[in-house]
Amino acid sequence: MEITAAELAQKLGGSLNGDSGIKVSGINELKGAGPKDVSFILGKKYAEEAKTSSAIVILSDSVDSLPGKAVIKVENAKVAYVAVLNIFYPEPERKEFRGTFVSVSKSAVIGNNTAIHDFAVIGEDNHIGNNVIIGSCVVLGKNVKIGNNTVIEPNVSVYDNTIIGDSTIIHAGTTIGGDGFGLIPGKDGIIKVPQVGFVEIGSFAEIGNNCCIDRGAFGPTKIGNMVKLDNLVHIAHNVKICDCTIIAAQTGVAGSTKIGSGCIIGGQVGVTDHIEVGNFVQVGSQAGVSKDIEDKAVITGTPAKPFMEEKKQQAYIGKLKELFDRVKLLEDKSTKE
Repeated sequence: MEITAAELAQKLGGSLNGDSGIKVSGINELKGAGPKDVSFILGKKYAEEAKTSSAIVILSDSVDSLPGKAVIKVENAKVAYVAVLNIFYPEPERKEFRGTFVSVSKSAVIGNNTAIHDFAVIGEDNHIGNNVIIGSCVVLGKNVKIGNNTVIEPNVSVYDNTIIGDSTIIHAGTTIGGDGFGLIPGKDGIIKVPQVGFVEIGSFAEIGNNCCIDRGAFGPTKIGNMVKLDNLVHIAHNVKICDCTIIAAQTGVAGSTKIGSGCIIGGQVGVTDHIEVGNFVQVGSQAGVSKDIEDKAVITGTPAKPFMEEKKQQAYIGKLKELFDRVKLLEDKSTKE
């Protein structure tokens, strides 16, 4: 499709400085853009690079004009370029579809315009909403409930009694509702504790590739609305993650911990069991969170501590060799005297 700079500015709610009749048909980063592309700059420091880019239309929230370019000034360039991506790469229309070798229980209730791809298994008493996509080799256990417009990508396993809301995406290879790590060491060995709970995932959530979300020992493991989990995240039994929290790859959250709303947790973070992390907390990568954290805290390190405190400690550690050498020099001098 082609769209003029004026039409694009109108759709974005931005102001246009330049030729309103220029037509564009795609979007790309500055270096890869061609003469029919829109591009964007995220800050004034990229203005010089934009001048030499082949892109003819530039989105910006910091620059009003560029020589030879049509500049669309917007409130937030990141949000604007996402909107442009959605214009040029709209989601395909969802249609009713049944692949080959699909197994659907007679007791399952399937909504309208639902696509079920090859080798998928839909268990007993499932309730699947409208406009849902079930990818190849997905296995849904018994009594699974999936809301409208949700996408389950290939090779996802969803255990019994799981609840998934509307417009949620579960990426490939993820397991929802597997056994929680409930074990009791005993005199005759390790006793396995049956995990009889379930998983509940809210609406507009996104679960990355190869994540594991264990079902509760009793009751739910809960993932809130608009929670975003990166790839390879592990959520243990009875964890509660509140709305709009983001967790990066390879992070693990141990059992019965609660993470508040609006948190941002970096990659490879370890969060211990039975603690509460407040709302709007930021956790640096590879932190070890071992105790309750208050709202709006910014923490990092192992054990996790306030960011500036950890930064100071790292600075001191960097000076240990110098300090050791000075102390040894003083000791040697004292011995000679």
